[in-house]
Amino acid sequence: MHEIRVQEKILEAYPAFRRGIVIASNMKNDGHSKALEGMLNQAVEEAGKHPIDIKTDPRTEVWMQAHRQFGSNPNKFPPAHCSLLKRVQKPGTRIPFINKVVAIMNTNSITAVTPVGGDDLDRAGQCLELRYANGNERFTPLGQPEISEHPDPGEIIYVVAESGEVMCRRWNWRNGHNTLISEKTHTIVMNIDCLGEDSEEKAVKTRDQVAKMLVDFCGAAIITTMLSPSHMSYRFTP
Repeated sequence: MHEIRVQEKILEAYPAFRRGIVIASNMKNDGHSKALEGMLNQAVEEAGKHPIDIKTDPRTEVWMQAHRQFGSNPNKFPPAHCSLLKRVQKPGTRIPFINKVVAIMNTNSITAVTPVGGDDLDRAGQCLELRYANGNERFTPLGQPEISEHPDPGEIIYVVAESGEVMCRRWNWRNGHNTLISEKTHTIVMNIDCLGEDSEEKAVKTRDQVAKMLVDFCGAAIITTMLSPSHMSYRFTP
């Protein structure tokens, strides 16, 4: 039995926060898909044609403010989807096709203008939690397996509760290395995080789009749910 949860204090501080959850198992993440690559390229192209101001657009500004609220400087440590949008808005930009799941995450992060991230469940643990850090947890940055560091106390982290292994620092700034999604990944938990007045509607819409793409391109078996102030945790067997 696995559990995914959001600490009550976070939902008290951010009452509009919704986390759409997609649990995908029996996936086939190896190989390439021209159709999926085409969708990713189209999303990048459209973002370049219709750029937004990351600092003032309500869809990104709400995340900048959320980071400031827990004491993080979003200019120094920007939310990952804001960094991605800033990158793809430059003319002629292309995003490499790493694997199918990563392409699905990137496509939806761009088109929905919201954080979409995921972790290899087989490499994580039993309880995955979004909570405030105490500073004793351990983080290995993506692509840097030789480094081990600690989050700042009070920082919002996504962590394996039983081991203290941080999967993502500063809510959605930088992913950890140990739960990265590779072509060999078969089971994932994907998070679609939304803030703002229409957060629940947006989280449902993006979550369901992600789920459909995981079925269509990876042949995955899917479970979906939503974490909110009235539903702070979810237990499941993938």
